[in-house]
Amino acid sequence: MTIRAGLRSRFRDAAFVLREGGYWAASLAVATAGLALLPFLPLGVGLYVVPRLLGAVDGLAARAQARAAGFTSAVIPFDRRRLAGKHTFGELAAMVSAPETKRDVSWLLFHCAFAVLAALLALALPLGGLFYVLTAPFWFLFPPETPLELTVTVTSWSDAVLMVLLGGIYMVAGWILLPWMARRLSGATLGILSPRRYADLARRISDLSAARASALAAHGAELRRIERELHDGAQNRLVGVVMMLGLAQRAAETDPAAAVPFLGRAQDAASEALAGLRAAVHDIYPPVLDELGLGGAASALTSRSPIPCSLNVSGLQRAPAAVESAAYFVLAEALTNAAKHSNASRIDVVLRTETSGREDILVVQVDDDGRGGASVGPLDGSGTGHGGGKDDGSGTGLAGIARRAAAFGGKLILTSPPGGPTHIRVELPCAF
Repeated sequence: MTIRAGLRSRFRDAAFVLREGGYWAASLAVATAGLALLPFLPLGVGLYVVPRLLGAVDGLAARAQARAAGFTSAVIPFDRRRLAGKHTFGELAAMVSAPETKRDVSWLLFHCAFAVLAALLALALPLGGLFYVLTAPFWFLFPPETPLELTVTVTSWSDAVLMVLLGGIYMVAGWILLPWMARRLSGATLGILSPRRYADLARRISDLSAARASALAAHGAELRRIERELHDGAQNRLVGVVMMLGLAQRAAETDPAAAVPFLGRAQDAASEALAGLRAAVHDIYPPVLDELGLGGAASALTSRSPIPCSLNVSGLQRAPAAVESAAYFVLAEALTNAAKHSNASRIDVVLRTETSGREDILVVQVDDDGRGGASVGPLDGSGTGHGGGKDDGSGTGLAGIARRAAAFGGKLILTSPPGGPTHIRVELPCAF
């Protein structure tokens, strides 16, 4: 069993090293193209060439990083940049001097220098050793005028024994060096392409600052919304209660029977004010989340949607209360947007928990077959909602969804081509 496991491990190491050797040709081609085009970059060709060249390097580096991470079962703790669109000279200069570009180019040079060497050694040592072991004992079959030529000319049994021993050394060296080369290639790839500690800390600080700003913006929008609801709803109704009670008091002084209608109106206004207060409290933290959990609360939301909805919560696990509350409001807003703007005939909702190497992520996915064309504007309240509906700045619309997700360090992924369908995916880290 141990020998079989060792063989499987060596085959896996050999497959990784040989695969890297296969990609060496692509790395060499990109590096050669970069060197050939380097003198022409100051002439303005860079506007057309540099983005494509950087995109090619970035694509090769991303695939190499994924291969190395898969081989070592490592977790890549950051998202790679995406290069797309047209760029100005200033943007190109920033791209060329960016730390990501320096890491990608460093990896490209390393890969060009060592990947093919490792692949050749991975092939030559075991196959060459096997060839020596199998052919040296048959030296006598070769005619004297064309003897067997290995490391030395084999013309006797002593030479043959020496070549067999040398072949065994080659095979043992291949057995020992193969996992070492695989570890060095994968480790160097991950080490070169991963940001340095200070860069990673700077990125984390930047992400935390953005998340804090989003959280403050979302908090301010919620406070403004609650203030409007209380001012326009419960406060006005309570003012009506006071007025009705005042009229009832004055009527009771002269005709007690005339005060009864005012008391009835005051009771109705008080009931409406209480309902408004309950609605405001529900919008702060829905009690249904405590009673039924996120799955049950989502079922209640989808059942009230004017558009037929399907709900899948089979992969959903419990999350912190704040995260479940955010997911509830994200789903509510997404369903409201679809009902107002999508002109869809069906909505599919999926809630699930995805586990990465670092943390659990609560995913809210809403798909509709509507007209599409939805977009997310700036997260300052001026963005557009689903299908062009305006965001009023109170936390509604797709911009509000993105802002709410960013407050938890999550993100909104939107795909909505004109003509549809629209795909909304919101990721909320559970260990925010």
